[in-house]
Amino acid sequence: MTFNSLNFIFMFLPAALLLNHYLPSARAKNIMLVVLSFLFYAWGDPAALLLLLISIGWNYLTALQMAAEDDDRKKKHQFVLGIVMNLVILGVFKYTNFILNDVLFLHRQLDIALPVGLSFFLFSEISYLADVYMGKSKASHDLVEYSLYVSFFGKISMGPIVQYHDMEDQLGERTIDPYDAGQGALLFTKGLIKKSLLADQFATLFAATAGSTSVLGAWLYGAAYMLEIYFDFSGYSDMAIGIGQMFGFHMDPNFNHPYIAKSVQDYWRRWHISLSRWFRDYLYIPLGGSRVSNRKYIRNILIVWFCTGLWHGANWTFILWGLYFGAFTLLEKFYLKDFLSKHTKFGHIYTLLVVLVSWIFFCSPDIGTAFGVIGRLVGIGASAWADGSTAFLLLNNWFLLLLGVLFSMDIFKNLQTSILNRYKKKGITWMTAVYLVGFVLCIAFIVGGTFHPFQYFAF
Repeated sequence: MTFNSLNFIFMFLPAALLLNHYLPSARAKNIMLVVLSFLFYAWGDPAALLLLLISIGWNYLTALQMAAEDDDRKKKHQFVLGIVMNLVILGVFKYTNFILNDVLFLHRQLDIALPVGLSFFLFSEISYLADVYMGKSKASHDLVEYSLYVSFFGKISMGPIVQYHDMEDQLGERTIDPYDAGQGALLFTKGLIKKSLLADQFATLFAATAGSTSVLGAWLYGAAYMLEIYFDFSGYSDMAIGIGQMFGFHMDPNFNHPYIAKSVQDYWRRWHISLSRWFRDYLYIPLGGSRVSNRKYIRNILIVWFCTGLWHGANWTFILWGLYFGAFTLLEKFYLKDFLSKHTKFGHIYTLLVVLVSWIFFCSPDIGTAFGVIGRLVGIGASAWADGSTAFLLLNNWFLLLLGVLFSMDIFKNLQTSILNRYKKKGITWMTAVYLVGFVLCIAFIVGGTFHPFQYFAF
């Protein structure tokens, strides 16, 4: 089941909200949310639920063992074993075929399906073990609360990766303020609009330009994917955070208009924020962070970005994508930092170009294909500067591209804030009407069968 399906919008979510409203106690609400979350997760692949249950049980018991252990050495061994178990599960389901074929060249393909959300909920559980081990949180003695943290249907499929210490206090007693619930509903609608009215249309444009061999085609191909994946994933994140807010959970924003960034480092403070924080807190800082020699700092950055790329998928293109960002992070740290801070307009253009090229690595099936498209961006290997089919696509999609550029920036956010501040109640009415119209259009697109699966389901 997905957030942009009619079953979810008109059946699952309303039923969950009604039950959550009428159930008498926080305990009953938690049990209900866990049961519904398991149902949500098992909807498309019931077998995946067994893996989720095993993972929950293993990490729950491991944390309790660590909490009961007085010997620091034994406690560390239990922690390491817990982490290794999670990584083994991730490795078996996500990287087995990659290791067999792309690393060992054994040319064997095993039929191992990747469960939806595996990378997300395992990283949540690793953060839980780390928080307990480092003393940030106490081990949960309530299996229902812990199961809710891991499996809550608002975040299990594609995050955000909420760290346990940030959600711990909300797993027991929660208050649902009507204003917050309304804001959650609006945020959910905003995400649905991003997904259905923008991301899915850019997905169609991206597919239409995939075979182009012209320079214009390469640029349109890269721009279409760049906008598609932003509206797709930020749309999902808005929907997930909005759902959480409707049930009394408050999660931090996962995107902050990354395409207005003035540097690559600024970009990664705005894109998939929960993942960046996870790698910072549980890998970068334990490695020593920036408070080390330059040599170790370079090592730390490359390790983090290698792991970031590998987390996204079992393909050399993802690893190259990660190391590519690692290289630009180092370039800015040692050479470009002062220049970019003084020349922000140049920094913005430079960042957009770096990011556009990165998405070509990301969406390509292999490195050769990626470099072929990147070469055509500057005319290398291109059949022409432009061709008739690509020019036709550009003329027919210029308004979509304009909307994509405008809504990927903070213009709409600032306009909405200005309207609400100036017109008060009238402004609220107007903006509510805008969201309602957008919601109706989304439903029309979904009914018409023009929607696409979320991009990050593959990760």
